[in-house]
Amino acid sequence: MKFLYVFFALIAVSLQSIGQEPKTYNDSGIVPFELIKEKIIVPVQIKGITYKFLVDTGGIFEISENLQNLFDFTQTESTTIIGINRKEIEIKTVTIPEVKLGNWSLRDRDAIVSDLYTQYPYSCFELDGMIGRDFFDNVILHFDHESKTFRMTENSNEISLNKNDRTKLKLSKRGLPSVKLKINNKNEYIEFDSGSGDFYSPKTSDVEKKMKNNDKDIVLKFYGVFSFGITMENLKSTHRYMEKIVRFQIATTTFTNFYSQFSKLSAPRIGAGILKYGKVTLDYKNGWFYYEPYADIQSMEPFKTFGFDIAIKNDTYVVKYVLKNSEADKQGLQSGDEILMIDDFSTSNISEDCYGYLNGYEFKNREKITVTYFDNQGSEKTIDLNSKTFE
Repeated sequence: MKFLYVFFALIAVSLQSIGQEPKTYNDSGIVPFELIKEKIIVPVQIKGITYKFLVDTGGIFEISENLQNLFDFTQTESTTIIGINRKEIEIKTVTIPEVKLGNWSLRDRDAIVSDLYTQYPYSCFELDGMIGRDFFDNVILHFDHESKTFRMTENSNEISLNKNDRTKLKLSKRGLPSVKLKINNKNEYIEFDSGSGDFYSPKTSDVEKKMKNNDKDIVLKFYGVFSFGITMENLKSTHRYMEKIVRFQIATTTFTNFYSQFSKLSAPRIGAGILKYGKVTLDYKNGWFYYEPYADIQSMEPFKTFGFDIAIKNDTYVVKYVLKNSEADKQGLQSGDEILMIDDFSTSNISEDCYGYLNGYEFKNREKITVTYFDNQGSEKTIDLNSKTFE
C-alpha cells in the first residue's frame, strides 16, 4: 500500500506540472570582453550593428553623440549632472528602443548623450557608450579575465559559484555595489567601481589621519594635478597618497605587502584592477560578491617610478605630479613643468598619444633617464633620474 501511495503521488505531481511553462530568465549568455588600461569593454548591439561600450558599475547608461547623430533617437527631458570640476552640466537624454547585450534584449532604455568619447584621452578607447548601474537591478554580473568572457543573467544557476569564495555585497548611498573586505585586519565596506582601473585606493582623509599618528613610513606622498578633466579648467594642485597595505582580504583570498593606487578625495574604492588576479561575480539579487583567485599565492606588482608622471595639456607634455623626497623632487622638478625631452624622445607639440596613454610610456621601463624641461620660470633645465621600486 505504501508503494502504491508514493506511485500515485508522483503521478499527481507529474500531471499537475503538465501544461505549465518553465520559468524563463533573461540572460546575455557568454559575451567576450576586453580589458584595456583596466577598462572593461563589451560589444553591444543597437539596430543590428555592434558597438563598443564600457561596463561601469558606478556610471549610468550613456551613448556617444556620434550614435545620437546617426540614429536620432527620441529626446526626453534633459538631465543635470555635476562634472569632475564640480561644474553643473545639462545633458541631453534620449530613449533607445532596443539594446542587445549578447542574448539579452533590453527595450526602451533612457540614456544620456555625451561628447566625452570624442575627447582625449577617452577618445583613445574608441567607445560608443557606457552600460551602467541602471542595468544591474537584481542581476548577476560575472567577469573572467583569463577567458575574456562576461555574463549578465537573472539566473545564478548559469554560473558555477563556490560559497567559500563570497563576501557580503550591498549598495552604497551613491548606488554603487559595496563589498565587505578586511584591510589590515579591519572589516570595511568598500565600493566596487568597475569604471575605475584601480586595484584598491584608500580615502585621502583617512591616510592623512594615519600620518598624524606617525604612520608616515607606510605612505608615499605626491603633489600635483591628478585629473585634468575634459575642459582642463580650474586645475588645482593637491596632495594624494599611496599607502602600504600589509594585508588585504576578499572572501578567502589574501594579498599582502603592496602599495595602493592613489588615494581618492570622495571615498575608498576597488576597481577593475582586481580582475587580473581572479574571477569576479556580483550577485545583486542575493547580496554577494564572489572572488575566485587564479593562483593560490597572490603576488602583486611592485610600484616602480622616476618620481613623476606626465600628461598632455595644450598639445604638449607637462609634469602631472611629483613624489615628495624623490630624486625628481630634490632636483627641482615640479607639477606643471613642460617636458621637452626624455632621453632621445621629444615630447613637445603632441596633440594626442594614445599608444603611450594606453600601453604605458616606454621610458618608464628604463632604469635611468635624462629629462629636459622648462621650469615655472621658463628656464630650460636637464636632470638625470634613476628609477626606484617600492615593494
